[in-house]
Amino acid sequence: MKNRKNFKSLLTVFTLLFLLISNMPFAQNAGKLKGSTVEERASFQTEWMKEKLHLDSVQVQKVKDINLKYALKNEPIMKSSDGKLAKFRQLKSNQNEKEAELKRVFSKEQFKQYEVIKGELQDKMKEKMRNQ
Repeated sequence: MKNRKNFKSLLTVFTLLFLLISNMPFAQNAGKLKGSTVEERASFQTEWMKEKLHLDSVQVQKVKDINLKYALKNEPIMKSSDGKLAKFRQLKSNQNEKEAELKRVFSKEQFKQYEVIKGELQDKMKEKMRNQ
């Protein structure tokens, strides 16, 4: 019984981590984006990437299209009544696809910076979970 409870807790932590990482800027601005549309969230994410990764105008348009594509793809998953594990698997698959597309748009340096920021957010979230 204890192992099952630990597994559920761990699964919840990983699901939260994934959702925050897949929507990196939301981790820091969740209050501002509450009640926003899919398009607004994708636009916010694009602006965040533009600023943090110093994207040029061609990259911005491609990233905007990618962010909107996956925001639209993830929205019904997050709103579904599926279990956390099923949602996590679907979102993880989408995130892997999205990152493959972003990798083709970003320079090597930009993608490396993206991964560094992603790692920092993971660490912050893990620390938050430990302190609760």
